[in-house]
Amino acid sequence: MSFGPLKAFNLVKDSATNMSKGYAFCEYVDPGVTDAAIQGLNGMQLGEKKLVVQLASVGAKMPISQNPTAPVTIQVPGFTLSGAGPATDVLCLLNMVMEEELRDDDEYEDILEDVREECNKYGNVKSLEIPRPIPGVDVPGVGKIYVEFMSIADCQKAQQALTGRKFANRVVVTSYFDPDRYHRREF
Repeated sequence: MSFGPLKAFNLVKDSATNMSKGYAFCEYVDPGVTDAAIQGLNGMQLGEKKLVVQLASVGAKMPISQNPTAPVTIQVPGFTLSGAGPATDVLCLLNMVMEEELRDDDEYEDILEDVREECNKYGNVKSLEIPRPIPGVDVPGVGKIYVEFMSIADCQKAQQALTGRKFANRVVVTSYFDPDRYHRREF
């Protein structure tokens, strides 16, 4: 379920390393959805972490009802999003699959088919990668889904449509991903 279009999104990064500090601010076009977004996203399981979503406060804290236009803070302790910045033709889908779901061949194929079918609604899918766990090996990107579209515009349409939607009772989180890293399989 999507909460509505964003007016602004700011992923806070360390100026020295350009890495995410693990939190962001967002503001919805319709401030009336703020409460629902906070309730729907706060405590959401994202891999092994839980989102902390709250009303951003400057100085004294103010109840949401008194300040419905304040930005929402989204924090994922110990988690960094590498591509929340400029749009690319590769979309990374998070919080859609769990490691145990990827072990079973039939379930893996079903997930591949479902994701390809859904993403093709928003544009032409060029390629799709869902890293699978290998016993005894630390496989980068397990639990994430990478979708390469034929164009940045198609990827943007998918990102807008899929962010906040539910898949297997989990809220989907999206991030643009560097195409060069994708092609080098640096997940």
